[in-house]
Amino acid sequence: MAEHAHPMQLVFVLVPHSHSFDAVMNTVLDAGISDATVVEARSLASIMQQDMPIFAGLAALLPQSSGSRAIFALCRADRASLLMGYLREIPKDDRPLAAAFPVESFLGSDS
Repeated sequence: MAEHAHPMQLVFVLVPHSHSFDAVMNTVLDAGISDATVVEARSLASIMQQDMPIFAGLAALLPQSSGSRAIFALCRADRASLLMGYLREIPKDDRPLAAAFPVESFLGSDS
């Protein structure tokens, strides 16, 4: 088990609106989190419409979005808390889905 002076957290931020991605990234950087991973994702509705035509009718009932971006970062708990505070300042309609989870142990750099 890793022993560290600062408790660590895994931060997950899902940005469903491409127009708010820059603001969210600036917020992540403002919180002092520079070592994050961004994953491009497709929405369930998009997959159902394009890859699973049998579900096309059901897909029409889902919100129409082409995809989103997920940001993952392992960071100190104080930075995660700061990030969550900054994200609350983003207007509600543009605010991403975000969560922070305590990490008991990890391997690698503790950026």
